[in-house]
Amino acid sequence: MRLGHLSLALALATALIVPAPGKGGGEAVAGHKHSSKKSKKGKKKDRYFSGHGVDKSELRTEPVPKPSGDLWLYSPNFREEVRVNIYDPKGGFDEEALATLDHIFRCKRTGEQRAVDPRLYETISVIQDHFAGKRIELVSGFRFQENESSRHFHASASDIRIDGVSIRELYDYAQTLDPGGMGVGIYPRAQFVHVDWRAPGEPSYRWTDRSPPERDSGGKRPSHRWRGKKPTS
Repeated sequence: MRLGHLSLALALATALIVPAPGKGGGEAVAGHKHSSKKSKKGKKKDRYFSGHGVDKSELRTEPVPKPSGDLWLYSPNFREEVRVNIYDPKGGFDEEALATLDHIFRCKRTGEQRAVDPRLYETISVIQDHFAGKRIELVSGFRFQENESSRHFHASASDIRIDGVSIRELYDYAQTLDPGGMGVGIYPRAQFVHVDWRAPGEPSYRWTDRSPPERDSGGKRPSHRWRGKKPTS
């Protein structure tokens, strides 16, 4: 009898400890709650940014107008102004003029300077010619930053505006100069247009970035390990 009572007592104790069927183990034997929900990780959509690739049918097929070579730039970051012609008398690039432009294109955070892709200078010259030679304000040129994917880091990008010309008009015209391989973006709130030449083989791209001016920080400043590091393209 005592053995029978003991077996019954053990059975009752076991029933109290084991979770009831259908609860899915939500309550552990020690009374601690266990969540069956898994954290969902997903990409956070940037509410300021929207972009898209460019169909080949939208690219320029005719030769781009030959630039005069004249460039009149003003940098509000350094309060400097330059007026040069990028060509020498023989029609080649004037190295001294390019060096002058490279200097005003230098990184506003670190003072680092790089040789800018001369195609960018030619494109900006064509833009300036189109808008009657008006002075172009250089908001940002080369950036010595951690984001290596930025064309600013590779000294092949510029953020510009022209006094008296709407950024929409500037953006629309800049797009017409793309034979393939250019990036053109409009920043309605910061009030400038981005123009760049993409990495070799990279397709054209267009975007709108409605970030407020203070949000466009130009990327994080590089650490000491980056000092002297040069772009690879």
